[in-house]
Amino acid sequence: MTRILAAISGTALLLGCLVVHAADSYSARTNYMLRCQGCHLEDGSGTAEKVPALRNEVGRFLQVPGGREYLIQVPGTSQSPLTDQEVAAVLNWILNKFSSAELPADFEPYTKDEVARYRYEPLANASEVRAGLLRKLGQQGS
Repeated sequence: MTRILAAISGTALLLGCLVVHAADSYSARTNYMLRCQGCHLEDGSGTAEKVPALRNEVGRFLQVPGGREYLIQVPGTSQSPLTDQEVAAVLNWILNKFSSAELPADFEPYTKDEVARYRYEPLANASEVRAGLLRKLGQQGS
């Protein structure tokens, strides 16, 4: 009887750990809600002059050299507690949800390896890099 109770308890403990782990693995949409929406807002509109809009904008950065890396290296992304895989999923979700019309025709989704390659080199001057990328976009007429 003791062995049966021990086996049942062990199984229950294992299942409990799996449920906790599953609860920690949120969808990209949920991670956006929990990690990004507070500043960028539910609709991705941002806050004028304080938080950049994502809606109809963020995909444009993929049209200029350095823009793809920029989206990984901005402080909100690079310093996020999310895993590299979760960051890639959130970036792909944001791009498709808020800016699919602005994506280049040859758009390739972010991967965890790409995120890992650039994430740990965060930008100390994100505003300056953003301004430079926007200038490049303006020169292209994008």
